[in-house]
Amino acid sequence: MIRVFDRPAGEDLLPFSAFLWQHDVPHKITEESGRQVLWLQYEEHRDAVLHWFEQWRNGALFLPEAKVSWGGQRVPFSGPLADWRNIPVTLALIGVCLLVALLTSLGGNLKTIEWFTISPFEIVGSDIYYLPLTKVIEIGELWRLFTPAFIHFGLFHLVFNMMWLLDLGWYIERRHGHLFVLALVLITAAIGNMAEFVFSPNSLFIGGMSGAIYGLLGFCWQRQKVEPENFPLPSGIYMFMMVWLLIGFSGVLEAFGFGRIANLAHAGGLIAGVVLGWFYNHVSVRRSTVK
Repeated sequence: MIRVFDRPAGEDLLPFSAFLWQHDVPHKITEESGRQVLWLQYEEHRDAVLHWFEQWRNGALFLPEAKVSWGGQRVPFSGPLADWRNIPVTLALIGVCLLVALLTSLGGNLKTIEWFTISPFEIVGSDIYYLPLTKVIEIGELWRLFTPAFIHFGLFHLVFNMMWLLDLGWYIERRHGHLFVLALVLITAAIGNMAEFVFSPNSLFIGGMSGAIYGLLGFCWQRQKVEPENFPLPSGIYMFMMVWLLIGFSGVLEAFGFGRIANLAHAGGLIAGVVLGWFYNHVSVRRSTVK
């Protein structure tokens, strides 16, 4: 959430809070070191709230005394699906993954998979011919750097990734906006895909949103250090994903029939997300200091 202002603990902000709920402004008021802090869910409400508050303090806005009614308490949101109107890009990315899964028959149709692989390829007999990354970039097919993220091999692979994308995308898109989450997904996906393709043999058919998901996770991890109220992911989530990453590198998953795991794509996406989150934290701190 976005911190707007703080007021003395003895000041009654209940009438103003009731006024904000009447105008559909999701918010909360917390206590910090004897001060009341007003938090908003959405940045676009900030200017209006500050204007209303100034009017209220100056007597230009009359607010009647508010009464507490626990039975009528409103809840701003309960999860990504309840907040679906505010995450159109996250839902669109999921929609693209579902469409590609349909077009490629969940990775079973080589003819349509070729549209999305990191390199164009040709099958001649038992041989597969494809281009190195430098040639892919040279011919200008730059979209191939991130389109493998939309390929999924099997229903479990698809559902598992879409659940993570929905959850992590929700945290980031509602805080940083639509274009931001789109750019973050594409950048971390591209870095993960390139890491896997360049440094891992026989990785033409890499696919899945996992690299970007690890990127979103790394970004949330860094942002949580500065804004824990906006990225309230339990520590167990990070532990689970790190253990899953280590298990992937161990080769156990492949031995149990999970297929080839794009471990370097996961690691590359994670590192990219951590770096971007760290960079964002430091840039935002500098901007607030300058102001």
